[in-house]
Amino acid sequence: MYFAIAFLTISIVGALITARTLCGYNQIPVYIKILVFLLFWAMWSMPIILGGIRHNEWISISFYNKLALTGYFLFGTAFLFFALIILRDMIWAVAYGIAKLMGKASLSWSPMNVSALTKANLVTIIIGLLIAFYALFEGIKSPTVKEINIKTPLVDKEIKILQINDMHIESSKPVRWFAKVVELANAQDADLILMPGDIVDDRVENISEHLSVLQNLKSRYGVYISPGNHELYNGLMFIQNRLQKMGFKWLFGNGENVKGLPIFVAGIPDLPILRKKAGFDKILDKAKAENYKILLAHNPTMADAYFARGFDLQLSGHTHGGQIFPFHIPVWIANHYLAGLYEIGKGKLYISRGTGYWGPPMRLLAPSDMTLIRLIPEK
Repeated sequence: MYFAIAFLTISIVGALITARTLCGYNQIPVYIKILVFLLFWAMWSMPIILGGIRHNEWISISFYNKLALTGYFLFGTAFLFFALIILRDMIWAVAYGIAKLMGKASLSWSPMNVSALTKANLVTIIIGLLIAFYALFEGIKSPTVKEINIKTPLVDKEIKILQINDMHIESSKPVRWFAKVVELANAQDADLILMPGDIVDDRVENISEHLSVLQNLKSRYGVYISPGNHELYNGLMFIQNRLQKMGFKWLFGNGENVKGLPIFVAGIPDLPILRKKAGFDKILDKAKAENYKILLAHNPTMADAYFARGFDLQLSGHTHGGQIFPFHIPVWIANHYLAGLYEIGKGKLYISRGTGYWGPPMRLLAPSDMTLIRLIPEK
């Protein structure tokens, strides 16, 4: 209930600010202004609308899948328009204020000039649409493979680890896209594939074909997965059962020494009460002292505490690198980290921006990726 009220408030405020800025000060009929407000309100409300449609099963799942992609794109576009308008007006007000102090301000380009505002709004609409479609392209294209090298005295030969996270497999996303991702992953010829969560984002019965494709994921020494928050939302036991039948190794507050490699891999599920559970203090009990110790922790926020236990590397996701700018800022504030490689004491935290997307099929200044980590002997 509280979430619904909060979301309703945000959608009304976002739509009202956007509509009022774009047409509220112009001499156009009131009914057009109301229609513009209702349009943006509908765009902002798409997650609630789509959730209601799916929950009540008002339409077929195949039609819903097509509708969902369009609806979430409209939601993302509404957010981009809102952010663009706020950013534009802040820059405009500051620039005009400075010009005014210098005695060079022109009333024809004052933020209060309706004619100037109309021209600025037309430019904003064009730029906003261009950005939205570019973000759509960035969101649905195949991820890039990012490579990083980490030196350690705990390995005597190069070991290739492929990190894949935040695929967010759900029925509205095309199976062929995941087939391309699996093909790209297998082309890296990795020794080990590690997946720190948010791989599955739907009930297993809805994504059987998607998971059959994912089963083709291969590496020399296995595929390990630790659940993120979205696995917990979608029937954790059923997801665990299916992935284990597919041959994936499931880590849920435990770890194991990888047979054939000087590596210990552990995983912690992304649920606050479980992440902080005292029993996880024993998560390294089975680790060989000479092994390189890797933790899969979907959420990066507790990295300091995990490194204090003796891990060498933590692999995380969850942030999506902000996914759609300027959402980077609240994501960074909430998680303490955004994306990339961080040095924390003697350990290293690496956060991938994720292979897929969540919500709007869009990415802006946060390209999708999977990461090939090369562990290199430190001579």
